[in-house]
Amino acid sequence: HEGNFVVNLGDMLERWTNGRFKSTLHRVIRAKSDDRYSIPFFYEPHFDTYVECLESCIGEEGAKYAPITSGEHLIGKYKETHADFKV
Repeated sequence: HEGNFVVNLGDMLERWTNGRFKSTLHRVIRAKSDDRYSIPFFYEPHFDTYVECLESCIGEEGAKYAPITSGEHLIGKYKETHADFKV
């Protein structure tokens, strides 16, 4: 739609928000011959940052994701996409 602005959120923010904000598949597909621009910007917390559900996002069901460090999370994601990866 004309003038729309889309923000794709990553897996880390989904963990922090207990699934309130969903991670999206990161890809750009040109459905038409019109120009489309994608300017990716990736930002991650420090490798040792402790990531756990934000208190304001915990509902009656509790936290959906176990606490983890940013580094552990990133290494896990890398292992999911690179079968030959070894730490």
